[in-house]
Amino acid sequence: MNVPPAETAPLYDDEIDLRELLLVLWRQRVLIAVVTLIAAVAAVLASLALPRVYRVEALIQMERLDNKQSVQSEGKEILESRALLTAALNQLAVQADPLTFKATGQPVKDTDYLQFSLEGRDPAQLTKVADKIVALFIDKRNQIYKERRATLEEDLHRITTDLQQSETDKGKFDDLIASLQKAPLSAIEQKIYALQLAQMQDFQAQEKVGLMQQYLTLQDKLAAMQPAKIVDGFSEPMQVRPRLALNVAVALILGLMVGVFLAFGRNWLAGFPPAGRS
Repeated sequence: MNVPPAETAPLYDDEIDLRELLLVLWRQRVLIAVVTLIAAVAAVLASLALPRVYRVEALIQMERLDNKQSVQSEGKEILESRALLTAALNQLAVQADPLTFKATGQPVKDTDYLQFSLEGRDPAQLTKVADKIVALFIDKRNQIYKERRATLEEDLHRITTDLQQSETDKGKFDDLIASLQKAPLSAIEQKIYALQLAQMQDFQAQEKVGLMQQYLTLQDKLAAMQPAKIVDGFSEPMQVRPRLALNVAVALILGLMVGVFLAFGRNWLAGFPPAGRS
């Protein structure tokens, strides 16, 4: 008995027809265009309604207290603190809300630099406030630098005095050795005194070596130290927000996506019969 072969079902009953999708978009082109245009107009109006925000930037070199220590993270926290901003506004007698400003300190990798920026709404006022913030910051940091340097210089002066005293003591030892050879002493007494003086000379020489090491270390630290300063002054205020072109571009993309979604939704709803009909 021959059984007729069953008909082979198509693998994809719901295969998407690209041509049909393009036709749907073409039929709903007016809807897509209107939605996209509305989104773009809304972006333009919102950008024009938002307050303009400006930014100034400067490059600051942090103080270095020795040849290993970096204080970038500490400087970043101080520059971005509300206390420093408030102090600058008070000294300038600027009647402005601190919340309308935004200070940022960005460490520059593998350097002692901080990229400082301040954002605000009034470009003329912004530059004055930024200058004051950096001036207060550098004064505060250099006070720490001066105190640290003064301590090291005092230590260096003390060690220099000790080295000079060591040279004086060495001369005294040389005079004692010379006088010992002329003194009316027995051979045994001369050997005993000579041994004692030699021990004292060795101790004095070791002490001098230690002082020289401390002296050179302090010299290296002082040479490596540097005060905080502005490397590159503030730029002219530039507008950073709102970005009209960027906002419109994003709105066009989003509007187009929403328009396409509505077009397919409208086409899908059109496929259903009205209520009451079968």
